[in-house]
Amino acid sequence: MKIIQFAKMTAGTALVFLASCGQNDTAGAESAGDETEISTAGEAVSRDWIPAGIILPQPHTVIRDSKLGTRTYILQVVVEKDPKDQFPQWQAALEQAGYEIDDSMLFDGRILFQGAEVESGQIAVSQPEDQKGYMIQIDVSKVS
Repeated sequence: MKIIQFAKMTAGTALVFLASCGQNDTAGAESAGDETEISTAGEAVSRDWIPAGIILPQPHTVIRDSKLGTRTYILQVVVEKDPKDQFPQWQAALEQAGYEIDDSMLFDGRILFQGAEVESGQIAVSQPEDQKGYMIQIDVSKVS
């Protein structure tokens, strides 16, 4: 069953990335008939889709804050120090909020979760070559 759930989450994440390729502004997305919303770093945005208790390290810089379609959200932030020590707190917050956790990819820097209104979600930490520091990505696909 975990393999099927993992396959769904992987496929969903791949779909999110494919859907977002080449989109760099809201105006361009609207003219193409897409429902992608992208905010800029200074724009106030509601992030009520992020599970309660998930606290991002300070300071952080938002590099992407997008809504794709009607139910998929992506937040990418860059932090200076490796945030992997935050995984136990994030996992505890998710469990306390009633989410089902799949920590089988924790060694790879990911926590997968689902439950309630979330069909699939992940918190992932990576160190991209084109960014200074570490990137934290939170993506969530809500139940339709």
